[in-house]
Amino acid sequence: MAEEKESGFRITDRRKFNPDGSPRDHVDEPEAVAAPPAIIEPPVSAEPPVSAPPKAAESRADNVVSFPGEAARQREPEAPPPAPPPAPEARTANVDAPDARAAQAKAAASAAEQAYHQTRGPQSPHLPEASFLTLIDMFAAEAAMNLGMAQTPDGGRTPVDLEAARHWIDMLGMLEQKTRGNLNEEEAGVLENVLAYLRMQFVAASRKR
Repeated sequence: MAEEKESGFRITDRRKFNPDGSPRDHVDEPEAVAAPPAIIEPPVSAEPPVSAPPKAAESRADNVVSFPGEAARQREPEAPPPAPPPAPEARTANVDAPDARAAQAKAAASAAEQAYHQTRGPQSPHLPEASFLTLIDMFAAEAAMNLGMAQTPDGGRTPVDLEAARHWIDMLGMLEQKTRGNLNEEEAGVLENVLAYLRMQFVAASRKR
């Protein structure tokens, strides 16, 4: 029996008769079937086997558009954050910049005026006083001289220059427009009368040409 267990085979006596010639009872006993050989399983490894990826998967992977994973996104440079909106103080400073420049210019002009009055000295007796009527008289004298209305030292008349006369008449017209509503009654009356007279003289001189 020990040999049967070790080899996996059983020996059966298939003789039909006993040694004394009598028939045996177990003649019809089926033949013993050989046990299948024992399968020796390989030792199980602790680590799972690493199998190469199939070629079909590789070919499919070549046709698939891949997107960067988390590691790729970490390697990419991050876009700079948007600039914060300017502070209210900065916006106020930008809006007030023209006013600040105007204030500086006004302060500079005031300082220059003060320095001028301190250094100009007294009014010369040979020159007329600075006034709006003096300005009107100066422009009117230039226009009259170019219209041939002024007398020369030898008793003659100045030559007529209509282009120069028109320039000074237009200067008086500009003064009338810019100072309208800001002149006193005398200044407004003198300017209106002088301008009307010079315009009529210009028309007359133009017709003589």
